[in-house]
Amino acid sequence: MFDDLTDKIYEAAFVPELWGDALEAAGSLSGSATGAIFLFSGDSPVRGRLSDVSPVHGNSLRSVFDEFVASDAVQRMCSMQPASFVQVEDFLTAEEVERDPVRIQLRAAGIGAHACSAVAMPSGELVTFVFQRWMKDGTYDRASVDRLDQLRPHFARAGMVSARLGLERARATVSALETIGLPAAVMTASGRVLTANGLLEEMTEMFLPTAYGGMAIANAS
Repeated sequence: MFDDLTDKIYEAAFVPELWGDALEAAGSLSGSATGAIFLFSGDSPVRGRLSDVSPVHGNSLRSVFDEFVASDAVQRMCSMQPASFVQVEDFLTAEEVERDPVRIQLRAAGIGAHACSAVAMPSGELVTFVFQRWMKDGTYDRASVDRLDQLRPHFARAGMVSARLGLERARATVSALETIGLPAAVMTASGRVLTANGLLEEMTEMFLPTAYGGMAIANAS
């Protein structure tokens, strides 16, 4: 069963649509109701996928997807980048757990405890894995966290492959545009250039490199 699950994780690295099934299988192993993968990349919008939850609960969980990613607890956990799965509740006070708007919505959907882990990518991106339990199932015990930690190296490698493939797809896109004579670049929301084709790089009189990998128009007037 464990080998089958790791196979699913690596398959999802190459076919993003398969993450839902892989996360659902990992969730079953750890007694989780749902699982999710989030990709943080500078100021770019957070990307992610949820496990294949039931239609009854799927819409209510997806409705708080973005809010949960931006919540204080997840941000605190990500900033520490623990080398294992941790319970998100450990990064909140009892009052915050009770009053946090996102937690209130999650409890309304029947979701209670959360286990998370963040993995920094060489590219500067941060991949975060989150698993959630139904309130009736209580908090994560040590054995359940250990099962997730067994999967963490595989999650980390699969996340690295996913991030790398995203960059390769960006490079393929700008290269394709070069073949039809169009200069092009792919940039993050913060203005950092991820990749550019040769035609754009030759336009030195129009575009100038800036600090931190950015690019600016040479003469705005």
